Amino acid sequence: MIRLRRAIAIPLAGIFIILSLLVLLAFRVNATVGNPDFYSEQLQQADVYSFIYDAVLPEVMEEAGIGEEDGEASTIMAPLKPHLATVVRQTLPPEWLQSQVEHAVNEVVPYVWGETDTFRIDIQLQDRAEAAGEAIKNVLQQEDVFPVLYGQLIASIADEVASAEEGVPAMLAASEEEIELMLRRVLPEDWLLEQIGRAVDEAVPYLSKEREHFALEVEISRPLDELEEVLADSLSGQEAYDRLFMEMLAPALQANLEEITYFPIDVELTEEEIIAVAGEAIPLEVYQALVHDLVGQVFAYIRGEQEDLEVTISLAEHKPGIAVALGQVVDEKIEASFDSLPACSGAQLLKLLSDPSLENLLCRPAGISYQEFKELVNLEPGNLVQPVIEMGIPDEWILTEAELGRLFGGTADDNVLAQTRGLVQEGLTFTEEDLQEAMGADAAALEDIRQMIADGLTFTDQDLKQLMSDGGADGSGEQMAVFEELRSNLGVAKKWLNFIWLAPLLLLVAIGALGGQRWSSRLIWAAAVLGVMAIIAYIIFGPVFSATAQPEIDRTVTTEFGQTEGIASLVAQKGVAVVQNAIGSFISGLKNQAIAIAIASVVLIGVGVVLHNWDRIRGNS
Repeated sequence: MIRLRRAIAIPLAGIFIILSLLVLLAFRVNATVGNPDFYSEQLQQADVYSFIYDAVLPEVMEEAGIGEEDGEASTIMAPLKPHLATVVRQTLPPEWLQSQVEHAVNEVVPYVWGETDTFRIDIQLQDRAEAAGEAIKNVLQQEDVFPVLYGQLIASIADEVASAEEGVPAMLAASEEEIELMLRRVLPEDWLLEQIGRAVDEAVPYLSKEREHFALEVEISRPLDELEEVLADSLSGQEAYDRLFMEMLAPALQANLEEITYFPIDVELTEEEIIAVAGEAIPLEVYQALVHDLVGQVFAYIRGEQEDLEVTISLAEHKPGIAVALGQVVDEKIEASFDSLPACSGAQLLKLLSDPSLENLLCRPAGISYQEFKELVNLEPGNLVQPVIEMGIPDEWILTEAELGRLFGGTADDNVLAQTRGLVQEGLTFTEEDLQEAMGADAAALEDIRQMIADGLTFTDQDLKQLMSDGGADGSGEQMAVFEELRSNLGVAKKWLNFIWLAPLLLLVAIGALGGQRWSSRLIWAAAVLGVMAIIAYIIFGPVFSATAQPEIDRTVTTEFGQTEGIASLVAQKGVAVVQNAIGSFISGLKNQAIAIAIASVVLIGVGVVLHNWDRIRGNS
């Protein structure tokens, strides 16, 4: 009878071993592929998050050619390139990325395995916008970033100003190097960096839709003070002094002194001579003393410290000198003209002596010098010029707002000073309306970005169904039907997984009951079969797997992922490592379980042997 029972137990043992191996495999799959924690652990063990920042991101920038192509944008990006990875890391740090990936895995895996009917992945971006703003400000503080950018900006502006058709005002004509030095004074590096920081602080809440409006007010008092000093220094130079007389004072003198530009015997004062005389009467030193006061009044008007702009330059003390100098010029011209006249005949001489005057001077009396002739006709050119100068030149030269505007680069139709005053009074403010106007057609894209940052990124089961449907939004596509069937089957398997271990357990009990006559022998039979199953499992998932399946898997994975280049190749290499590690973790778990079961079976056999000996001892006694 016992032989028949054991004959039945042996086939049952074979069935138990096969069934137990399947159950062991099923539970391992559930503990790994069906467990969100398994994916998270594998990603952590492969150090994927650091790999993304340390290897993938630099390769992405390299393939994108940031800072390598020609062009202004590339030039600007060049000093930023070494720090872009840092900006990304501070904006989206590895721990944040890890938390988002683990959140997605924890939502999706249970859904795929049919444990849940819905999932929702929410990635909040508002705090990331703030982190991005801080990252940008931090990188600009680097000594190898903003000073370089600042130098490029100043050089670019100076080049554009110097090469522009209108260029700088004639009064401020300067070389590109001089313009660059002026710009560095007017727009100092620390001030510009401070304004950029304020701009970032204003832009971040607007981009994240914490505020619907923004107004960046540029603090211009410091640049305005520097500009005043720069203009005063520039206008104090010899070239500016010469241009002032050429373009402003000379026309005024020419107009006012028109009555004395023509004299008898074809004597004429040219504009250049008048300018030269005025320049000698108002030398550079005198002009330089007036410049700072002139510029100061202009900027007081711009700042709103005075309502009207009208600069007065006193000419009264210079008028006698102008009259004397012009008289000397006229005297020299009359003398030259007198010396060039032909000698008078007797009749001409009698006529001239009867009425000695310049108007009748058509010939030169023989033997009479110019000085003697001047005494004869009582001629003093200075006396001719003095009254006209007194009447033609005002005691004060008044420069109106329009004239000063032209001095500083404006035109007849463009009152640059009034515009500058209005800008200073209103404040230099850049708002969201200015931004939208500057972006033009791209403003709609900006609004989309703002909305995305405010709402965050959301992906749900409905979005997945829409993607997998064949063009429909109701999940009725073929792909979706197959997927839903798979989910349903996996869900059923998950539920029954908790009970399938009962089948091998009952078989094991039956094997023990059939194989042994006593409880001790029954335990030994069951434990022995369990041990055999454990040894077979270890052999299959150990040496056999390593010798047969592992090389084939490695070859397949390497082949599939190895046919890539660049970034894809880099990611593929990491993907191969992750897959190999995951398979290794899966198999090592099975081997460890087999070892644990083998150890348990040995212990149970030992217990059975002890009980068997105990029964024999009790029977003999």
